[in-house]
Amino acid sequence: MDTSNSLAQATRDACFIQAGLDAAFRARLGDTTDVEFNFLTPSTDAEGRLSHNQPVEIRCSSSSSVKDFRGTRIAVIDRAGSPAWRWAMQAEADLPQGGDDPAKFIPLARLLAGNAPVLRARQGDHEAIIAVDFHPRLDFPTSIAAGIRRSAPDIDEQRAVHELAHHLGITLAETGAGSPAESAEHYSDGTTLHFSRALGAPQITAIEPGMKDTRIIEDAFYYGMEHQLYFQGNFPEATVHLNADEATAEIRYFGGKAEATAVLIATISEERFLWAWADPAVKDTAAAQAAANLYRFGIDHQVPALIRPALPLDYARTRQVPQLALPILGMWTLVGTTLADGRVGLVLLDSEALHLPQPTSATTEATLAATPPREFNEAQARSAYASFRGINL
Repeated sequence: MDTSNSLAQATRDACFIQAGLDAAFRARLGDTTDVEFNFLTPSTDAEGRLSHNQPVEIRCSSSSSVKDFRGTRIAVIDRAGSPAWRWAMQAEADLPQGGDDPAKFIPLARLLAGNAPVLRARQGDHEAIIAVDFHPRLDFPTSIAAGIRRSAPDIDEQRAVHELAHHLGITLAETGAGSPAESAEHYSDGTTLHFSRALGAPQITAIEPGMKDTRIIEDAFYYGMEHQLYFQGNFPEATVHLNADEATAEIRYFGGKAEATAVLIATISEERFLWAWADPAVKDTAAAQAAANLYRFGIDHQVPALIRPALPLDYARTRQVPQLALPILGMWTLVGTTLADGRVGLVLLDSEALHLPQPTSATTEATLAATPPREFNEAQARSAYASFRGINL
């Protein structure tokens, strides 16, 4: 680690390591139903001061197994009054103190404990923060995906990846030429990462091997466009009313109304695009259940835009991020609706009435008149559309 970094910067740089270790620890624990803690030495000295580096035995039980770990208490959060963070490590005088959110110190505490996963346990009138002795060999791409899910707009993911690679003994083999806003890095394990500054700090936009979001949208561009044209033409002045508990929607339009199956894929508020699987207000509704498949697809195929819970709205629009959901979920009519809390919801609809009729030369011509974004391969987009529609172009 670069010792010239401030503690705050060093903690941000370690976020992918910590996320990778957490993912590996969750996988190791499996379906744990109970955790027991045994503190092996006195919690305080004769004068009532917290003892440093108190050893802890940890037993994690499930219906099928018992897993034992060793750990070390590195801090406590007092709960007697206003929550307060207290260090229980050596050299605590040199560490930051105070603040109205004690839990914000946990990533720093982990950094100082070798980035170990932590568990929290009641211990008298405070909560013990315990670093678990768990340091497996991490998988590079899996840890990157875990880091992306936990990342934030101010995280320099390029630095975080470099720190993770150093931790794993993976070297940066080559840096690809690009614009000041876009770059690529090739690593010795065969992974290539693409970075963009469009989100602010350098952040990952593509992982290879893996699927690029632009290719997914590119293949679906014209087929999705024809569905939108069909919807607009056959359901004029439509408004969509979502029943989130039933995963259905009523389409009210000039001349009538229709019913459709509905999947809520994302919400929009305060210039932020948030995937429904990550939105605590809607993720447990029936309408949002299928949205979890988008995250799973993102993990399986290493698609950062599907793993990252939230994106700036302008970025999501420019990159056509919502259109990723169409081919993945196999639903092709994308609409906006007003949710019960007043926010905008993005919904995919499906019903017999929304299915395209057989293609005609007129509809094909109108569809292909749309101009794809400049980063798309238009020939590939046209070829994919021809395949969807079973026609020759």
